[in-house]
Amino acid sequence: MTTAATASGANSWQQRHPKKAAQELALRRERRLIRKEWSHKVNGTPETHYRASHARQGSLARLYQSGAIDIEQLSASQEIAAVHERIGADVTVRTVSLETRVDTGRTAAQTFFEKLGAVRAEVAYTRWRAALPGPAAPILDMIAGDVAYTEAARRYSMHNRRAKRLLIQSLDLWPAMARQARDEIDEATLIAAQAGIL
Repeated sequence: MTTAATASGANSWQQRHPKKAAQELALRRERRLIRKEWSHKVNGTPETHYRASHARQGSLARLYQSGAIDIEQLSASQEIAAVHERIGADVTVRTVSLETRVDTGRTAAQTFFEKLGAVRAEVAYTRWRAALPGPAAPILDMIAGDVAYTEAARRYSMHNRRAKRLLIQSLDLWPAMARQARDEIDEATLIAAQAGIL
């Protein structure tokens, strides 16, 4: 097949499908521009760098980037969200697998210390919830639900400044609650509590 025949075949496709041909041409131009703009990056493709630069970050990550919260507050938000999710997962409906379990090599000591960390986190979370400076629903929406404080303010009929203040005060409470739980709950306390249950 000659080049002229290939070109005429492509032209006939473009004539039969002008909308798709225009979309394809626009896509090619966009890719050329992306490659030109991001070709200086060594790791990853230009398309990957372009998408990463246009990714929408979570609301708390955006607050950190803007300087409204610091790294400790961002870290506290991630810890709170993880505990909140774990507690919520304990009450959801699950499916059961009746297949034989295979040992994955974890020792009893590893699972014990994971349980100790989980107990400490849940105690800290319970105390943190009790000490919240305002209603729990908007605060949990902002932290665990990754809802922007402006959206939480609109949902719960409060001013943006109040929602942001509640968020920051709540994040500032977490380190003290986590430290207190870590200091009060040790191996002996957990073993005694488990012995009382059994």
